[in-house]
Amino acid sequence: MGKFWKKEEHNHHFPELNRRYQIISRLKGLFSPNKLAITLTVLTVVTGFVYLTQTNSVATKGYQIRELDEKLSVLKEDNRQLNLNYIELQSMAKVIEEANNLNLVASSDIQVITPLGSSVALR
Repeated sequence: MGKFWKKEEHNHHFPELNRRYQIISRLKGLFSPNKLAITLTVLTVVTGFVYLTQTNSVATKGYQIRELDEKLSVLKEDNRQLNLNYIELQSMAKVIEEANNLNLVASSDIQVITPLGSSVALR
């Protein structure tokens, strides 16, 4: 090539090279410094927003977990107290006291009937 020859933009002998040059020029257009700066700025803002959203979500879940733990401890204490009341109500002293309050009379003459033989009714 001489120094005065003009470089052709299109290669008429090898058209497939024209397509390659078009693709390369489009890619260079996509990655121009201005577009790259805008893309990086948008990515930074989006990443920051996602980070803040996730951090806020984790903090909220922490408060919910603490609330549920407090409720669980209150329910465990209530359950323990109810079990103690249940045991107390089934004690023999409580049964005797309630029998007196209901005017029940203790039976004094108990008779036990025993069968004379070992006969059992069969079908």
